[in-house]
Amino acid sequence: MLFMVMVFMMVVFLAFRNKEVLCPSNIVFGSYFLYLIFPGTLFYVLEWVEWEYVLPWGKVNDWSRLSDEALLSFAYVFSLFFLFTRSLELALPPASAQELFSTYRVSPLMLFIGSALILTGAVYFFQVTGGADAWFNNYSDTYLENKKGYGFLNFLLIMSSNFLAFVLAFYLRTQRQFRWSLVVFVLLVLAFCAFIQGVKSRIFYFAIFFCIPWLSVAKLTLKKGALIFFGFILIFSFAMYFRSNGFYSTPEMLLEYFLSYFNTIFLHDMILRDMPPDLFLTVSYPFNKWSTFVGLVSEEYLHDISRWLTSIYYPEQWFEGSATQQWPIETELYLNYGYYIFWIVPIFIYALYVGGLYAFRYRLGPVFLFIFVCELLFFLSMFRGSMLQWIAPFNMAFYGVLLLCSRLLFIRVSPDEP
Repeated sequence: MLFMVMVFMMVVFLAFRNKEVLCPSNIVFGSYFLYLIFPGTLFYVLEWVEWEYVLPWGKVNDWSRLSDEALLSFAYVFSLFFLFTRSLELALPPASAQELFSTYRVSPLMLFIGSALILTGAVYFFQVTGGADAWFNNYSDTYLENKKGYGFLNFLLIMSSNFLAFVLAFYLRTQRQFRWSLVVFVLLVLAFCAFIQGVKSRIFYFAIFFCIPWLSVAKLTLKKGALIFFGFILIFSFAMYFRSNGFYSTPEMLLEYFLSYFNTIFLHDMILRDMPPDLFLTVSYPFNKWSTFVGLVSEEYLHDISRWLTSIYYPEQWFEGSATQQWPIETELYLNYGYYIFWIVPIFIYALYVGGLYAFRYRLGPVFLFIFVCELLFFLSMFRGSMLQWIAPFNMAFYGVLLLCSRLLFIRVSPDEP
């Protein structure tokens, strides 16, 4: 069954793929490639060569023992999301990024001021979460535990540094002559932000946002897709080595880690065995988090479906280290929308939202292009979580501030102006 599902996804994608890199339907396939096709294939390759596991815990997941229902639910959700997003992409009139890049320029002064403000916030965050001693001597524990109480500042730094990576790329893409001192300063700010925000995720996100001006005009071929995948694997491996304080120090260990990291289908299979389908069981969790901002008390593990399930199945991870396993979107659909036929409605609504952003990505200025890619990446993370995340209103507020300030940072010019 696993082989049939993987082949089905590959055939559907290759037959109907969008040749633009940045589009919702490619995100759908990319998610299922990472969390099903890649680890499933890797598992059977290791089985074929009779691999001897070197990690202390050995073989964690046996892909040959997955239930048919888990595999078919993944195939079902993939099919619905791919059908809806690809249909919307085909129905929309074509848009070009070239006009956007020829119409706007970045103000070097505002780029410097913005970078300096982000650096100031990052240095403050670095100091209040332990300083040099904590961050350099016990990076992993400091990153996981010392951020409590500084969530809003951490959110501002993450979103602002993502935007800074995008603005730097836009500056390099559109400016014929640029100031190297400014570029080096911005890169140093981004490197420091990556260090305090989690190297594994930040390097990946910074790379995406920095590449937006070039990805927007690139065509997706199989060769480019393979290069993107292997580039992601290299970045992921380096970041994981750094975050684990050098524990994953050999290619063999990193290879085995992929099998334990991309494990969402096993978590969903666990829920299928232990819980019946339900209606709106966890849909109120974001509201629990929002209510804490007005003084109402609720347990932290009731703010997110993955936190809740981690507290049940892996209590030591949550209660001792505030770490979580990430359950897939199939689990949220199963516990909140009951039987499979009812999953169509929330999937269609979310696909319509992402498709609407896709329609205006080049028509409303550079900031809206950044917003589109942000939501595209949240769309990718949604496959390992929830459709409605408690952070969403904060994202919208941040986008609103960026749109209000966009005229200060981006200068509109005539297309033939250098």
